[in-house]
Amino acid sequence: MNKVLLLCAFLVATSSGAHALPSELSVGLYADGARSVMSVYYGGPFTQFEIWVWWLPSERGLHSTMFYLAYPSNVTAQTITLNPSAQFLFGCNDGYEPMCATFIDCQLDWVWTHHQTCFLTDAQPSVIEIGPPVVNGLEARNCELGYPEEPVTILNKLAMNQGAVIAVEPETWSAIKRLFR
Repeated sequence: MNKVLLLCAFLVATSSGAHALPSELSVGLYADGARSVMSVYYGGPFTQFEIWVWWLPSERGLHSTMFYLAYPSNVTAQTITLNPSAQFLFGCNDGYEPMCATFIDCQLDWVWTHHQTCFLTDAQPSVIEIGPPVVNGLEARNCELGYPEEPVTILNKLAMNQGAVIAVEPETWSAIKRLFR
């Protein structure tokens, strides 16, 4: 009987649902809700696509975010949708500039804050980048008492008419490798 209980405990601990969160918050831009597409290609006049802003919380969780998206001249940005589980922060203009989200519940797994419909107008290579609303960096707050600000690792840029643009700074590359271990 003890062996059966030990085996059950081992299976629960090693199942795909049980995973450790990274020590740093991460954010990435994707062209789909499954976080698998990081490039968009021109398919004719006004090629429609979606931007999804996905966050991977740290071991301290994710409470809120504030950031800008920087669009190249060949992208026309349209409607933004906020995750229904989130609310706008004070000081944000309906989620546009800057884009903001506050979650009622602490987020402990991949979560999207915004997705936006856009149009690609030509075949020139370019990127959409996530950036800070203020000089000192992206703002993200964890779920610890007082919701302290936490550093953010940018995983990628959303590429237009070219292969994926993955961040390659040493600390960022470590964060990316940790996601696939």
